[in-house]
Amino acid sequence: MRVRSSLVPAALALMALVVGACSSGSTTNNESGTLTVWLMDGSAPDSVVQGVNKDFNAKYPNVTVKVELQKWGEIGTKLDTAFAGSTPPDVVELGNTLVAKYAAAGALADETSKKSSYENSSSWLQSLTDSCTVGGKLYCIPYYAGSRAIIYRKDIFAKASVTQLPDSLDGLLSVGQKLMEANRLDSGFSAFYFPGKYWYAALPFIWDFGGDIATQSGGQWKGQLDSSGSQAGLLALNGLVSKLSRADRQGDEAKQDQAFAQGRIAMIVANGWEIGVILDAKSGGDPSLKDKLGVFPIPSHNPGQSAPVFLGGSDLGIAAKSKNQGLANDWVRLLAGAKYQNQMATVGKVIPNTTTLLGLNDSDPLIGTFARAAKNSRFVPNSPNWANVEASNVIPDMLVNVFTGRVSFNDAIRTASDKVAQILNAKS
Repeated sequence: MRVRSSLVPAALALMALVVGACSSGSTTNNESGTLTVWLMDGSAPDSVVQGVNKDFNAKYPNVTVKVELQKWGEIGTKLDTAFAGSTPPDVVELGNTLVAKYAAAGALADETSKKSSYENSSSWLQSLTDSCTVGGKLYCIPYYAGSRAIIYRKDIFAKASVTQLPDSLDGLLSVGQKLMEANRLDSGFSAFYFPGKYWYAALPFIWDFGGDIATQSGGQWKGQLDSSGSQAGLLALNGLVSKLSRADRQGDEAKQDQAFAQGRIAMIVANGWEIGVILDAKSGGDPSLKDKLGVFPIPSHNPGQSAPVFLGGSDLGIAAKSKNQGLANDWVRLLAGAKYQNQMATVGKVIPNTTTLLGLNDSDPLIGTFARAAKNSRFVPNSPNWANVEASNVIPDMLVNVFTGRVSFNDAIRTASDKVAQILNAKS
């Protein structure tokens, strides 16, 4: 699942980083060859990749590590082709919602017996561990995570005399209405900007009321988007959208950061890394907003609590057809270990793969909030067919129908719930 954008300097300009066979000291390891690694564009700072490769080559001076950066929009097709061939990349970064598909297809090596050899494996984030676990076996290694919270404009709040942050959904609506009133002369102003297809941000509302996407019993999936809890969450969200958002009800969140930086939006639901986009002039952001941004958790309908969030992120898989599985494991151990997870958190500003490092950004009033939000997180149905649910746009289409009213609320949620079950229960 994508949680990052192309922000990390230097690394993003490279389509491949090749580290030759060099060593900082003597070694008796004589293995040789090329280890091919696919990482997603922007997932790791260049300094992290360089460091991992340097440490790896200190042990394996005769092995060339070839790191190739991939684009999120192309990765599904490229993985399908690569895994079908005889020489796939040795290590692949996988969005956490894609793992089950490739594990079930036999494309990923079984890492179950090696789990204890990975540093901090006993404290990996549960949602990432769940995404790597298919049929009781471990098919990947948690890499990093991303959670969502609400980023807001302190200056817009102050101008509207809003002095307290909302601690419930009712409070969010109340604050939003005050902001809308203060900006009533601007017909394009959004107190709470929410594009119609933004399904990752809709899930916290569904989960907060006890709803879900689907549940499994006796080997069969049953759609839950039309359950009473899901209905309550969607109705609450629809109320916020109808009263507080001027975002395109048929659009997605791809450009929300740039829109937020323009000064006509008070709040958005966003990932931690999106702060970088908001502040980046080259990406359409505004660096002058640095001291004007604040963050608070998505509030629950229960006052004083926060809603569960979807834990997006990436995992590291080793190809079942790789002829370098031992080398691949050692490379992954470095990137997934404490040394470089620390740097992923402090330099890359993502959530590390272990609960032992979640406090690294506590002193940062912005990024720290996203890390704390990850402690109350959920995941999508862990089915090999989940990728097909995403590809079919079932939930985005449902949200558009709900927000636009082009079909009845009951028809929208029932149709989506039935379609989710149909896809998840389909035989491959």
